[in-house]
Amino acid sequence: MTQELLTSVLIPFFTALIAWFFARKKNAQELKTMETEGEIKASKYYQGLLDDFAGRLDRALEELMKLEAINRKLIATNRELVMELQKFKQLNGKNGK
Repeated sequence: MTQELLTSVLIPFFTALIAWFFARKKNAQELKTMETEGEIKASKYYQGLLDDFAGRLDRALEELMKLEAINRKLIATNRELVMELQKFKQLNGKNGK
């Protein structure tokens, strides 16, 4: 009876122990593979973000350059108009007296 009890308990215990021992390496490798896949996915995600930000930055810089060119033209036009206004005031002032 005791031998049957020990046999019925010890055989499954040692079987489980041996299975656990050999499965441990497999499980560690699977875990490492999953971590690596996660890191690859994260790096692709962040690379996509960087690419998107780089594109946005390029478009923003192009827009800024266009606006600066427009601003320079408007400043030049404003100076010309101020000079014309000063000439008009000078001519109007001389004729008015």
